[in-house]
Amino acid sequence: MEEFKLDLASQKVSQLGYVYKDIRKQAEIMESLYNVPKFAILKGEPHTITYRGKESVMKTSIAISTYFNTQIELIQWHEGDCLYKEFLDKGREGLQHISLFVQDLDKYIEGFKKMGIEIIQSGAIGRQHWAYFDTEKTFGIVIEVQATVSRKKKRPPKK
Repeated sequence: MEEFKLDLASQKVSQLGYVYKDIRKQAEIMESLYNVPKFAILKGEPHTITYRGKESVMKTSIAISTYFNTQIELIQWHEGDCLYKEFLDKGREGLQHISLFVQDLDKYIEGFKKMGIEIIQSGAIGRQHWAYFDTEKTFGIVIEVQATVSRKKKRPPKK
């Protein structure tokens, strides 16, 4: 594997991820005040993730739109230990992460690991796999990296 160097300047922020207690209310605010196109609200189904090294079953609802030429994701936590619950438990709501869509998720996982930056949470829904990295103290916000894997390579991300 070639040496990994984190080069955020060459990446496009593909998604802004927000966590709220009520995504329907927040979607209405963003649509009416900021003219964000109507959000598609997806009913959440429980799914298994890895959170801080332990398996957890998480349930969330998600709302998706596009603004600033970037995907906007609103996340509402319902149950299970996860990064979103942790964020809300700290009394926070709002922008929680930025996300990069990449071709090779494993390359980023290994690269962040070499830099001493661990995965906080990882998982997959269908062919979409993701990992959140503990960059809040060093970068000011959590970074999520996600990739769509081919049907042949369907598997959860490495820990």
